[in-house]
Amino acid sequence: MGFHCPQCVEEARRRRPTQRTQFGAPVRADERPVVTWTVIGICVVLYGLQVLPQYLGAAGAWVPDLTQYFAYAPLYTSESPLYPLEPWRMLTSALVHSPFNAVHLLFNMVALWFIGRVLEPAIGRLRHLALLVLSALGGSVAVLYLSDPTVPTLGASGAVFGLFGALFILLRASGGQSGGVIVLVGINMLVSFTVPNISWQGHLGGLVVGLLCALAISKVPRGKNRARVQWAGLGAIFLLLLVLTAVGIPMVNVYGS
Repeated sequence: MGFHCPQCVEEARRRRPTQRTQFGAPVRADERPVVTWTVIGICVVLYGLQVLPQYLGAAGAWVPDLTQYFAYAPLYTSESPLYPLEPWRMLTSALVHSPFNAVHLLFNMVALWFIGRVLEPAIGRLRHLALLVLSALGGSVAVLYLSDPTVPTLGASGAVFGLFGALFILLRASGGQSGGVIVLVGINMLVSFTVPNISWQGHLGGLVVGLLCALAISKVPRGKNRARVQWAGLGAIFLLLLVLTAVGIPMVNVYGS
């Protein structure tokens, strides 16, 4: 006669080694790209709030202008008396898009979905979130160094280009075909440099940081401390971006004075 022991089954399940992807992410039964969907949802909701002033403002109602509050210009990370010190705009600018150009939002969200649903299960939700945040910050750091300090920038394009760069590195590491990614990045960079009012600086910064993040994730050999080394690499990239920001601020101060 058989004997069913729920505690034994649970203990065996707990002791079973966790299956992981090539890049160290746990293999989940639920493979939904939660982080990707969440970021897309936040951007879409904020876009709806951005366009409200165009309609409610005409009716005499006051609504906060999120575009003005969230966009980033280098002088927001300076000591200029005309601009408040608001360094968090280096990240919030990635969540808002031009309220007068819905295509801007559409392109970025479609790119986030197509690439995010591939990368997120491969590298894990937290690493994917770190990749997005660091790529967005990298785009703003490039804007700090290479853009007119008074011109605001906004959009998730820096984070999207970070995904492009990460996808290229991870495909190479897994033996996949990366030629399509090179063509895609090349076309988008060409558009960035030739079409007016597009921040090629943010695209370039996001791309470089995405490449670095993917290298930090993919080049760590398998082992007990693999995750710790990966996170140490991502942390080092974050510290590098903070140092670059600190070094770049005096240049903006000279402009602002």
